[in-house]
Amino acid sequence: MSPARAVVGLGSSLGDRGAVLALAVAALAALPGTRLLASSRTWRTRAEGPAQGWFLNGAVLLETTLSPRGLLGALQGLERRLGRQPAARWHDRLLDLDILVYAGVRRRGARLTLPHPRLVARRFALAPAREVAPGLRVPGDGRTLGEIPDPPGLAPIPVGVLPGPLAAARGGRYHRPPPEARAMKIFLDTANIAEIKEAHSWGVIDGVTTNPSLIAREGRDFVATIAEICEIVKGPVSAETVAVDAAGMVREGRLLAQVSEHVVVKVPLTKEGLKATRTLSDEGIDVNVTLCFQANQALLAAKAGAAYISPFLGRLDDISHDGVELIRQITDIYANYPELGTEVLAASIRHPVHMTAVAQAGADVATLPFKVLSQMFEHPLTDSGLQKFLADWQKVPDPDVCAQVERWLRANGRTPR
Repeated sequence: MSPARAVVGLGSSLGDRGAVLALAVAALAALPGTRLLASSRTWRTRAEGPAQGWFLNGAVLLETTLSPRGLLGALQGLERRLGRQPAARWHDRLLDLDILVYAGVRRRGARLTLPHPRLVARRFALAPAREVAPGLRVPGDGRTLGEIPDPPGLAPIPVGVLPGPLAAARGGRYHRPPPEARAMKIFLDTANIAEIKEAHSWGVIDGVTTNPSLIAREGRDFVATIAEICEIVKGPVSAETVAVDAAGMVREGRLLAQVSEHVVVKVPLTKEGLKATRTLSDEGIDVNVTLCFQANQALLAAKAGAAYISPFLGRLDDISHDGVELIRQITDIYANYPELGTEVLAASIRHPVHMTAVAQAGADVATLPFKVLSQMFEHPLTDSGLQKFLADWQKVPDPDVCAQVERWLRANGRTPR
């Protein structure tokens, strides 16, 4: 999985607030697969609700391979390690850590909603977030953090800085990281470890989808296979439940989610599946609702809190229906209601033309077999053009590029690395 950018908000209203936030920043920078890109000033804020102390707030921009659920778990673990005690909502607390924005991800659940549902309404959260990532686009909003105006209310007061790479640059200007471009993600539809390793080495896949048929075909242990795939791709890996009732799906889904933070629980688009989706998504577990064949089904899955909806376009084509048109219908509906937060995962892709079509239709994700992914590289003019280039290059006096560059570097007083 390519690292994603995430803005994390920090707050404290007890003890030595500055020292608490400084410890939290150091702990965030030490998270596995995580790099601290920028930190904000610290902002003093009047408390809301029954809290008695004033708050010190800030934000950091992270680049991380942790999934949203993995990052949330890490933040909650850091809060406990640094001494946070359970407290009622709006009361004073030693440390608050919240994911404000996770680039490209919208989620809606009782335990994890992204972007943070109150980000644009809280000046104490928005001000430091804009400092560290003004160019970061807020998923579902359409604006960058820098484009969101100040909400009403008292303005927080800058009183210091967080440790780490400061957002403040020379001359008092703030560094603006480039906006996060929306790009279609590519998943591999397989449970074959060799195929996954090979495709991952190409640097183009973001995740993997599996199903009971694919797992059975490999003849390996189910859970061990899922765990190994997660470790390879470090991105979303769909693991399907096999129960047919909601209670069974929920039990299987909760256990599968414990295998890896990257597991996405896959359930069928049935009434029982939607019941399970609602329960699992409310617990912060991503759910991929599969076997979708009409737009109304996709709407219901999104209302139930699905992280992904998997329309099967190839199987629709098999019965003389337009599978790509279904993708267009779903993306149009979801575009009308971005707060739903469900990503369209085009499945049952049969050939490279399907890939081009679903990308044009606006799919968020496409999952495809290894064979189809390999075919996307191929074109006869690419092969013939490369052969001509290489044949012409053999005519030069010294065709060894590395040797030429090393000689040039040494001649110019530089040591090849």
